[in-house]
Amino acid sequence: MAHFSDHGLHCNDPYCRQKDFLPFTCDLCKKTWCLDHHKPKDHNCIYQHVKDKRVILCPICQVSIPLPPNADANALFDAHVSSGKCNPEKARQERPKKCPIKGCREQLTFANSYACKKCRQTVCLKHRHETDHDCGKPLAPSGPTGPTGSVG
Repeated sequence: MAHFSDHGLHCNDPYCRQKDFLPFTCDLCKKTWCLDHHKPKDHNCIYQHVKDKRVILCPICQVSIPLPPNADANALFDAHVSSGKCNPEKARQERPKKCPIKGCREQLTFANSYACKKCRQTVCLKHRHETDHDCGKPLAPSGPTGPTGSVG
């Protein structure tokens, strides 16, 4: 029979000291913990604030503002607005385009968008067929058109 007395490590919690053969090492304080104490909040890790990355979202320009521990969110928001970095026009311009079909919430990207050659509407791949979007009459081109891909 094998002896396991020299294997495993004890939990660093002074009231636990459980011997664990698969102990956890905290990536913040580098101490060894058992299953019950391996999370930073479970052993009151003194470095747990390092991993706490919270932000507030500006309702005007949709920019995330880092929120340090014990900081006032209202004061940070006021400082952001008064700094001149809060630009609502920029937020409106950078919003991703969505499929124009009623009820579809698909965001249009390079990989999942389709420009209909008949009506020149840009829709998601789900609505690329003429019967899936209102492709009754051709629309005037809204911008420069590229090559049609026809040979001849």
